[in-house]
Amino acid sequence: MKIAIIGSGASGMVTAYLLNKKGHHITVFEKQPILGGHIRTLNKNVQPNHSHCKQLLEGGVLEFPCVFHNFLKLMQELEVELEPVNMGSALFLKDGRHFLSELVIQKNFTGIQRAIESLKLKTFYACSFELSLKMYLIQIQELYNQSMSQFLKRQCVQNWWLKLLTMYSYSMPFNAIDNFPAELAIPTLREYVFVDWVRIKGGVYSYIEKILERFKGDILVNAEIREIFRQPNSVKIGLSNGVKYLFDKVVFATPPDQVIKLLCNPTDEEIKRFSPWQKNLAKTVIHTDTSMYARHGIKQSSEFDFFQTDDGWGYNACLNQLCGISSSLQYSLAFNLNDAIAKDKILHIQEHHTPLYTVNSFKYRNEVVMTNGENNTYHVGAYLGDGLHEGAILSAIRVAQLIEKSS
Repeated sequence: MKIAIIGSGASGMVTAYLLNKKGHHITVFEKQPILGGHIRTLNKNVQPNHSHCKQLLEGGVLEFPCVFHNFLKLMQELEVELEPVNMGSALFLKDGRHFLSELVIQKNFTGIQRAIESLKLKTFYACSFELSLKMYLIQIQELYNQSMSQFLKRQCVQNWWLKLLTMYSYSMPFNAIDNFPAELAIPTLREYVFVDWVRIKGGVYSYIEKILERFKGDILVNAEIREIFRQPNSVKIGLSNGVKYLFDKVVFATPPDQVIKLLCNPTDEEIKRFSPWQKNLAKTVIHTDTSMYARHGIKQSSEFDFFQTDDGWGYNACLNQLCGISSSLQYSLAFNLNDAIAKDKILHIQEHHTPLYTVNSFKYRNEVVMTNGENNTYHVGAYLGDGLHEGAILSAIRVAQLIEKSS
C-alpha cells in the first residue's frame, strides 16, 4: 500500500520504519527543513543559532527510563548504544530556600553544612510520605477527568515538586499544570521517577539516523500541506506549491491541534475529538551561565534543577551529565528561565510545538486510539500514550500492526 506519514518526529519516523519493513511504500511529509520533531541534537539535525559551539548537545528529548520497554527493544533492533545516567534534582525557591538532591549535597558540602542539608532533605522526604503513599495507592479510574489541582489541593513544597516534575516531563508552563490531566501525570510519576535511566550515546538523533539508514521510502521536507481530502478508497494530499499526491492511507504524526486544520472534510466525531486540543509552544535555551547556582553557593548541579523566579518556575538541566560531556565549561538546557541567563552565554534557542494537555482535551485520547483506521486515517503520537517517548513508540507499533492486519 501507499501510505503517507504526516510529521517526522519519533512516532512518525518509527511508524514509517515499521511499515516500510513490511513492504509498504511510505512517504513522510515534514513541514520543517529538518527531521526529528522534539528530538533536537545540536550539531546533528540542528545547528547552533547563537554561537559556534561544536559540542553534541540536546535541545529537546534528553533521557529515558529503563522501563520504556518498547523504546529499549527498538534501540536494540537499531543497534543504538545506550549509556546509564544518574538522575537527581534540586529545588531553589526565590526566597533563598532550597532542597538539594543527595548527590548535590555530597558534591558541594562537607562537615556540619553537609549534615544540615542532608537533614533538610530527609525532612522533606518525611513530609512527602503521605503524598507518595496516596500517589501509589490511588486507582487509575479515580483519576479520570480529574486535574492535578484536584489531586494536589494544598499549596506546599511537596505538591509543587510533583507539579514541577510534570512541568519538566511535558515542557508545559507551571501555571498550566493545575489543569493537567491527573490520569496522565500520576501514573507517569509513579512508574518513571524512581527507576534507572539511560541516554543515547552520540545524541538522541542518532537513532533517527539509524532509521534513515534502513528506510527505503520517500521523505519530503519543507512540505507545507494545504489540505488532506479523504475518499472511500484513497487519500489525496495537496501541498501549498500545488503538487498533489494520492495514497491508500494517511497517518497523522502531528501535534493533535493540527489534525482538524489539515483535514478538509473532518467528520463531526473527529471535530469533537481534536477541537479541544490547543498548541503549546515551549522554548528551550542551551547556555553556559552558572550564575543561578552561584547565588545559592552551588558549584556542581544535579542532572536537572528547578528554579523559582519572579516570572514563575523553570528548570535547568545539566547537559554535561545528561549528554556525557567531559568539559570544564558547564553546558545547560533551560526552560522558562530566560531572564536568569546572560545573553552572551546563550548557545542555541529552540522552540517546540507540543500539545497543551488539559482535562478536556485528554478525555478523548482512548477514543482516538479505538477509532484508528476510520476514513483511511490513523493517528500516532506520544499524547496517545504516556505523553513521553514510550508513548510515541507504542502508538507507532499499534498503528503499524493495525495497518498490516488491514492490508
